[in-house]
Amino acid sequence: MNIIIASLNTAIERLLLVDKQQPGEVHRLLDDKTLAGGKGVNVARVMGQLRTVLPGAPTPRLLGFLGGATGRLCRELLAEEALEGCWCDIAGSTRICEVVTEVQAPERASVYNAVGPAITPDEHQALHRLLVQELPHASALVCTGSLAKNLQPDEYGRWITLARAAGVLSLLDTHGTALLQSAGSLPDIIKINRDELRQASAASSSALPQAWLDQGVRCVIITDGQRPTLALTPDGDYEVSSSQVTTVSPVGSGDAYCAGLVASLLARPQARWTEHLTLAAACGAANAASPTAGLAAGLNLTELQQHCTVRAVSTSPRSPA
Repeated sequence: MNIIIASLNTAIERLLLVDKQQPGEVHRLLDDKTLAGGKGVNVARVMGQLRTVLPGAPTPRLLGFLGGATGRLCRELLAEEALEGCWCDIAGSTRICEVVTEVQAPERASVYNAVGPAITPDEHQALHRLLVQELPHASALVCTGSLAKNLQPDEYGRWITLARAAGVLSLLDTHGTALLQSAGSLPDIIKINRDELRQASAASSSALPQAWLDQGVRCVIITDGQRPTLALTPDGDYEVSSSQVTTVSPVGSGDAYCAGLVASLLARPQARWTEHLTLAAACGAANAASPTAGLAAGLNLTELQQHCTVRAVSTSPRSPA
């Protein structure tokens, strides 16, 4: 059972640890790491980790662009983690992003995201041929992260339309115009954080999720950092609070949440939505306790899940899951 994970703006990530950020000063790094990154890679990494603890968890398969010397380095870093990918080679170079975390205030991590390479029409068409080739073998599609230059805002919408035609579960996790245009293709699940929702919605923050549900989206999930997550599911509406952990770096927690949710839906199709949501919340918390994107070593996901709290906002079912 495979999950296709879009990685349309893959990155090399440099993770830098300082005591405290002081603009204009020379900083001595306390630690630094280099790894493959981008939201799609973060999702794949957590799904790969879940395969060791969640029976029946699917195999992640990244699909996207890589190019230049940084693209070659990214392939090597992915191979070290045994993360599989189906890649379209491009003329441009894979971007490099930086995350600076303070020891004194890890929740205030600063993220510096490069725009990424421009994609030519031929490269774009080549990737779509790979997508059409891979989709029939997939059980789910995760469309997450920013788009490389020259891709249209409805790019994920095209992927979701193909997934729907193939009977493949789809999840959308992006922002801005890409979110608004691709949501119209009706993914099964839209996951968004509270700040992204405020930016996207010209009306009240509750009107847009309800409009998506009315149009045919099955589930809308709104995360809010360490505050409770609002999940509008086919079983009803819930507020889910995750277990408390010591935050080392919050970067990637939303991606870990997506990985836990989709892996749970596929591995435990008979489970209730509350069980899927608490596993997702546990994955998000375990990521926050790690210095790099991924589940922190030494934490028990089952215990984290047991310490999540779920409050029913409404228990009126909408439609079959």
